[in-house]
Amino acid sequence: MSWRDLSTPGYLVLFTTLVFWVVLRWFRGNIVLFWILASPGVILHELAHWMVAFVTLGRPGFIQLWPRRMGSAWSLGRVPIHNPAWYNAAFIGLAPLLLIPLAYFVFRYGTPAALHWTNAWRVPVTAFLAAECLLECVPSWPDLRMASKQLIPGLILGAIAYFVWRK
Repeated sequence: MSWRDLSTPGYLVLFTTLVFWVVLRWFRGNIVLFWILASPGVILHELAHWMVAFVTLGRPGFIQLWPRRMGSAWSLGRVPIHNPAWYNAAFIGLAPLLLIPLAYFVFRYGTPAALHWTNAWRVPVTAFLAAECLLECVPSWPDLRMASKQLIPGLILGAIAYFVWRK
């Protein structure tokens, strides 16, 4: 592998994504700056919860995106779920994991085939959106707490669905 192989747009976007991810993680200490920079990822994280809750009849409430202190930590967003049940709580709690395939699709279809001044803007935009998806794809502790209470019924339901649709 020569140095020219590493100069393709895919590697450039991948490297820029990693740089954005590190910078966003670094700004977690300054809540105001982090909130401004991470807003797209927080919106995607909360939309994932909202959409899965809507599809699984969890009756999601209005998305709240204003940061607030929760003990010693900060909450950057919240979606009230009015009907967490045995069949949907695990799916709702683990919904941000859906941002991982979204990051792949952003990277795959946002990366230009060749670098040219007319599409050079796609490199930082694609890298920033992929980094936001990867930064916010991890479910928060309250998400994991809600999912863990209903994980066994959710796994059983998922196994049944797998065997039904497999044939």
